[in-house]
Amino acid sequence: MKIPTVLTALLAAGVAACGASTLPAARMAAAQSTIGAAQGAGAQHNPTAALHLRYAQEEYAQAESLSRDGDGERAELTLMRAEADAQLAAEITRRDAARTAAASARSQSNTPAPAATP
Repeated sequence: MKIPTVLTALLAAGVAACGASTLPAARMAAAQSTIGAAQGAGAQHNPTAALHLRYAQEEYAQAESLSRDGDGERAELTLMRAEADAQLAAEITRRDAARTAAASARSQSNTPAPAATP
């Protein structure tokens, strides 16, 4: 999965931006776009993904508040969590959609399901 790579990139961006007292509008827009992508993937219709989407939305709001208060470092870290939760919500949604499609294909071909892997 790509999440560790994405989190590493987000951490690097966060370290670079820690000196700022407020977050740039482009940075906030990028995070909002990540949340929008999770919504576009249908995360709100999957219970587990919806939970992470809600976390992302709450963390985004908290990051806005921290940025307005001049706490850019905490705002950036909170925004990174929001993006990570949004990405996780989207990935959970995609994974479950792929599993559903695979199960449907198996049932149409009457092929038994493979053994579950952890």
